[in-house]
Amino acid sequence: MKLMGSLAKANDRNPLLKTTGQLRPSLGGRSIRNGGKRASRRAGMLLACALAASALTALADGWLDGRHHPLPQRSSLRFAILSDLHVFDTRLGTSGAAFEAYLNQDPKLLRESEAIFDSALQSIVKQRVQFVLITGDLTKDGELVDHQLVAHHLARLERQGIQVFVVPGNHDINNSDAVAFQGNTSSPVPTVSPHDFRVLYERFGYRQAIARDEHSLSYVAEPAHGLWLLGIDSCKYEESQQRGYPVVGGRIKAETMTWILGKLQEAKTRHKQVIAFMHHGVNQHFLGEAQIFPDYLLDDWANVSAQLAGAGLKVVFTGHYHSQDAAYPLDANGVPTATLCDVETSSLAMYPCAFRVATLDASGLSIASQQVTEIKADTGGVPFQQYALNFLQARLPALATYQLMTMFNLPQAQAAGAAPLVADALIANYAGDETPSAQTQGMLSGLVQSTDPALHTLGLMLSGIWTDLPPSDNQLVLPFPGN
Repeated sequence: MKLMGSLAKANDRNPLLKTTGQLRPSLGGRSIRNGGKRASRRAGMLLACALAASALTALADGWLDGRHHPLPQRSSLRFAILSDLHVFDTRLGTSGAAFEAYLNQDPKLLRESEAIFDSALQSIVKQRVQFVLITGDLTKDGELVDHQLVAHHLARLERQGIQVFVVPGNHDINNSDAVAFQGNTSSPVPTVSPHDFRVLYERFGYRQAIARDEHSLSYVAEPAHGLWLLGIDSCKYEESQQRGYPVVGGRIKAETMTWILGKLQEAKTRHKQVIAFMHHGVNQHFLGEAQIFPDYLLDDWANVSAQLAGAGLKVVFTGHYHSQDAAYPLDANGVPTATLCDVETSSLAMYPCAFRVATLDASGLSIASQQVTEIKADTGGVPFQQYALNFLQARLPALATYQLMTMFNLPQAQAAGAAPLVADALIANYAGDETPSAQTQGMLSGLVQSTDPALHTLGLMLSGIWTDLPPSDNQLVLPFPGN
């Protein structure tokens, strides 16, 4: 399927807002998203939040025997995966036109983000997992106080004897969009550097590391005997600092790739099983993703995926796109090949507000999806999942209308008519295991068969999003070396 090949460069908003600089509401002559860059750097709001100082509880070895033969029948390892928390300290402001404008162009549940995170952590504690992986975008836009708030919550897991391992996302470091909201305006607040990030999360990956990459925030840890966690830093925060705006796309530096391949070879030599996690995707999660939304995949993603698979890596947990999805790479004919599986986890701060719990045992790697269903926040009496869906549905059509007018040059009335189709496709893709109804299939077929080039291309794009590539997205079992 050939999709529109020359779309504007993506940015990290809702997948309908992919063009850097577009749809930036202005209030009082100031850009809400760029207020921090254009305003004078007056004193930022620095909210001190002491990190809890509790001793790291070491986990016992012995869950895995570390050799490439079947594990004992009763031996198992259980862990959770979270992504795109986008935690926002509400003391930075949750009312006024500036804050509402942010939500209208970037519909995350920021007011509720801490409550959602807290609910997910409570569930994880009850399920007695041994460790937790977090695949980046821990904060709204890299605000220092937001990072401190995340670290404060993670310390609660640590006190329960649960190790935490984090990597940064594109929102987390050198982000000039770190702001506080006051009425119609926003003002800059302190963000964090790569060094700050490592210090803030020293107890959540970097202290446990048995090896660190000199050229990035990548590291290897061994939370259980025989299992290596490969945390890969895929972000371009140096470019963000140079350009003066947050860069959304990802890459693995050449030096870091050499280091990674060396560690995978070492793992093979030492009979270690390896699970990787990073922010950006290494496999397409729907047909045409590389053409439509390239910044959600690594630069040179196909080559990177092939190199990692060739080095023996079987699974990598990712995030960034806010979808519950799992995908193998495709061969030249578009057929999935069972080599490296990219397991993408949705954002906690956007419907379906899901996370994953995985079990590694003699049968392989079993991965189950779970949704946050209750939070300690005001939802107006509406069940939380419905509340989250309503929040997204109320904002996507307007965003879709704008983008259809921009990307496909559709008249406003025609774009508004097609917008619900786009919104439905994206929401289904976020939830995973998407299956279009007969009515939706009929509308897609009509678009694909249209003689209007714009509508034809739109139909191809939507068909690609609705096509769920193997394996299953929410409940899956992956073969794993040694199992």
